[in-house]
This record gives sequence, C-alpha cells and structure tokens, in this order.
Amino acid sequence: MVTAVGCSGLVRAFRLALSVEGLKPKTVSDYVREVERIATFLDGQPFDSVTSTDIRAHVADLGARRSAKTVHEAQLALRRFFRFLVQEGEIGSDPTRDVKPVRYRVVPQPIYTDDEIKRLLKACDLQTLNGVRNRAMVTVLFDTGVRAGELVSMQIPDWDRRSVRVDGKTGVRDVPLGVASIQAVERYVRRWKLADGPLWQGKKGPLTGSGVLQLIQRLCERSAVRDKGVHAFRRAAAAQMKRSGMNDSDILEVMGWSSIAMLRRYTAGVAQELAQLAHIRHSPADALR
Repeated sequence: MVTAVGCSGLVRAFRLALSVEGLKPKTVSDYVREVERIATFLDGQPFDSVTSTDIRAHVADLGARRSAKTVHEAQLALRRFFRFLVQEGEIGSDPTRDVKPVRYRVVPQPIYTDDEIKRLLKACDLQTLNGVRNRAMVTVLFDTGVRAGELVSMQIPDWDRRSVRVDGKTGVRDVPLGVASIQAVERYVRRWKLADGPLWQGKKGPLTGSGVLQLIQRLCERSAVRDKGVHAFRRAAAAQMKRSGMNDSDILEVMGWSSIAMLRRYTAGVAQELAQLAHIRHSPADALR
C-alpha cells in the first residue's frame, strides 16, 4: 500500500518526469496542482486504491465549483498522472481510463479581421523609427501567429532560411517568415541599426510582453480598431492559414501545436466561414461536372 509519505514521493517523481520531458514550468505546476487537489479530496486514501468511482466523484466535485473547460483540463492532468503511475509499476491499472472527459463548448474568442490588420499596418508611419518597428511587428504577428512571449524572445532572423527562432510555451522552435515579414523586419533592423541581441527594441531597451501589449493598444487606438489583445493575431493567423488551404499538419507545426483540437479552438470564431470556403473547393456535386 502507498502511504501518505509515499504519495508525496510519487507527486515529486511525477513533477520530475514532466520536467525531464521538457514541459514548461507553468504547465508542470498546473499538472501537479491537479494531482495535489485530488489528493486533498481523497483525504489520505492511497493512490493504489483509487477507483474510477473515486475519479468520477472528484470530477463531480470540481464541476460544482469550476467551469467545464477547467474540469476537462484537470481530467487530462489526472489521466497523465495515473498513466505515469502505471508505467512506473506503482499501481496496477489506470482509474481514469473509463472516465470520459467532460465536454465543453468552445467559446469563440475575438479575432482581427483582414481589414483591421490592413488598418493597423496603414497606421504605422514608415517615416519614423517607431512606425517602421510597429509595421514589422504587426506583420510578423499576423504572418506567424507567435505568442507574445515568443515574439519578445526573438533574435535577429536567419535571413537565408527565412526563419526566426523563438522560445516560449512549447519550447524552442524555428518559425518561418513570409516575404512580407522578411522585408518588414529587414527594413526595421537596418533603420534601427541592430546587429544582434533581442530583435524588438524600445527607447529603453528590449521590449517586454507588457511593452508589446501597450504598443498594440496604442496602435489600435490610432487606427480606430477595437483592441482585442496580442493573442488575437494568433487566431487571425490560424484562420488565414486555413482560408488559404494550408494543410492542418503544417499549421500545427508553424503554430507550435501538437493537437488538432487547438486549431479548432482558435478558428472557432470563423468555423462556418471556413466550412463554406472548403465546400466551395470540394463540393461533391460540382465534382460531377
């Protein structure tokens, strides 16, 4: 039987395993928090005696106080933990195996339209240093869909490979840049006389995530575009990639996702539009002509 002391040791081992797999500290902390939460719910019951009934009771308890999406994410963390225990030989079977994940409705999040992107770009005065930088930043955000943290991690691009390395939520990866992005960034680097170090600069040095947020807010106000946040560029990028017919697996690679569910979540706001465009291209009746 696994004792209370043994339970804490298993949680510690799980945390270590997640870290070794390369998960970001926040993700590791989120997973461990859910394990600690069920341990509190079980009130001393050892993990090797947990049944699917216990899991369902815990899920029901969470559901009474938290959103369906939060409960779903908690179940994913617990599933990973108990599978880890099975792999380590600490328990004989996974009690989460027969417990279906809670379903939740994806609420469409705000997204910048193509017209709004054009207005933001037009508001960047290329006669000024800040305008050159702002145009390059908006172009890159829309072209790549990088997260704010990944954006500020950028160094000078690899001009030959037309890519830039980022470090963020899913680790280090190389992100491709389109012709428009390369041109905008090259102009920015040249005008700002940058040679190395962090790519995005301000008056007082490298921009932070907060600095990027404020920059976008000011740009939205100047161009009469509703501020939807930096992340809305990521949703806009995903939607545009889908519109242009880009393969889903390629979109996942560019965006740094491992699951198609993320793509569906980010394009939920334009799902009907995308479905209509796809049907126009692949209409069964039209194929008979």
